[in-house]
Amino acid sequence: MKLKKYIAAAMTFLITASQVIAVSAQGSNSDDYEIRAPHMYAHAYAVMDANSGKVLFGENVDKKIYPASTAKLMSAIVAVESGTPMDETIKTKSKIVHRTTPGTYNLGMNGGETYTLSNLLHMSLMASAADATDTMAVGIYNSRSEFAKKMNEKVKELGLTKTSFDNPVGSDIGGGFKHTYSTAREMSEIARYAMTLEPIRKITAKTRYTIKGKGSQNGRQISNTNWFYTQYPYNKKYFKIIGSKTGTTNAAGYVFIATAVDSEGHELICSYFGKESKNSTFKWINYLLTQAFKEYKKGHLTLTKGAYNVRYDEDSLIYNRCMTADIVKQNDTGKVAFDETITEEQASSIIEAGLSPELTGTRIHGDFDGITADSKASCRKDYLVNTLSQALPGMEKVSPVKSVINSLPDTITIENAVHLTGAASR
Repeated sequence: MKLKKYIAAAMTFLITASQVIAVSAQGSNSDDYEIRAPHMYAHAYAVMDANSGKVLFGENVDKKIYPASTAKLMSAIVAVESGTPMDETIKTKSKIVHRTTPGTYNLGMNGGETYTLSNLLHMSLMASAADATDTMAVGIYNSRSEFAKKMNEKVKELGLTKTSFDNPVGSDIGGGFKHTYSTAREMSEIARYAMTLEPIRKITAKTRYTIKGKGSQNGRQISNTNWFYTQYPYNKKYFKIIGSKTGTTNAAGYVFIATAVDSEGHELICSYFGKESKNSTFKWINYLLTQAFKEYKKGHLTLTKGAYNVRYDEDSLIYNRCMTADIVKQNDTGKVAFDETITEEQASSIIEAGLSPELTGTRIHGDFDGITADSKASCRKDYLVNTLSQALPGMEKVSPVKSVINSLPDTITIENAVHLTGAASR
């Protein structure tokens, strides 16, 4: 079987390797990118590969900035993950809608009106309405402060260390809120996570929406504050805008976190914190995304294929490699689903792709001391499995691979590893 031949090749490669394959971890340092980051008149910006989470290039990506209403992406995450049904109704309170967080835009709700969570999310994410966002926050967790605690719990869960929220809508130092801040890198990560949640992904992709509810906003049509949908042209030759969120305060500047995808399924996030105007923010985001996709087409920039529904799966690297190698593909909605049982043909293709350095885009770790090219050299099976799992993360979990590993003795030589797998393939 082809699979077992590849496993034999993988074992021989791993045990006899005299050098460790290393690919530079671009983007781990804010100045270490595959291409030069264009200088922008902005507080900060970051362009991130949404499938890998790698910052491709940017400026001041770890500098403290203020997220403005892009903070509502985190509010939406908390609301969606609270377990509250999308069709559950929430009643507005006069003391909340008439005293919304300072320095924010309101639709003009009154107390005693009722809207579903889905309605409130549309109003929050599309129109950036603070009264809808605060109503949602109080309706789910009883107070704005308690809701903000949940936002910070999610920040911690995502491993973000330079982000904090003290209100649901993104008001900052200009409104007297000193503990809402982030960085371009970490807001990109929040957007990256938000765009894995179906309700958020669908809502931020909409151009217009008609509100339904019992109250003053029933029947009102709202437009998305994302100008790429309504009034600012962008380079559709290279990509399509599919989300995410705008924001503006004096401290934050003119903010937009854009999510874009190309025809091959590469998804990029551009978080831009502009100093000039809303118009210039959209202008320069279009420029940065165009440059990124152009550089990819020229072979100067590495992008990762992937699918949003498995982005945070523990085996996401496997999915990404399989998509890069065209073993599996996204469906029309941008999702991918592996069968519970992977065929041996798929498994062998995965291993083949994993052994190809230009596809792995990762570093193979391992201590090869004391192991030579001598076919009599031996190692423990657990060492071999550990090395294999580091070279091809997750491969040891794939059923056909696991069955071959289980057939090996506790101590194995290169010679009998190749013999066992070779004999099994005949």
